[in-house]
Amino acid sequence: MIKKYLGIVGFLLALIGLTISVLYEFYGTDMEPLGEISFFVWITTMTISSEINKEKPKKWWVYTISILSLAAIIAMLFVYS
Repeated sequence: MIKKYLGIVGFLLALIGLTISVLYEFYGTDMEPLGEISFFVWITTMTISSEINKEKPKKWWVYTISILSLAAIIAMLFVYS
């Protein structure tokens, strides 16, 4: 069931994160990393969702996307902290 709705979950997380980021930006607080990480999580979940919903998903592609996205998120957190 989770693989069917993974893209929707990623979209909802991105929507919440981007909304919070925009609201805080409007009131003068910099929350740019939250917006970027939310957008990146959305792209990652959509990519993984499209791959695992195929008839013959490539597990190496899912693992590669997962590892690279985690590395990129950690790098973003390191840069912004």
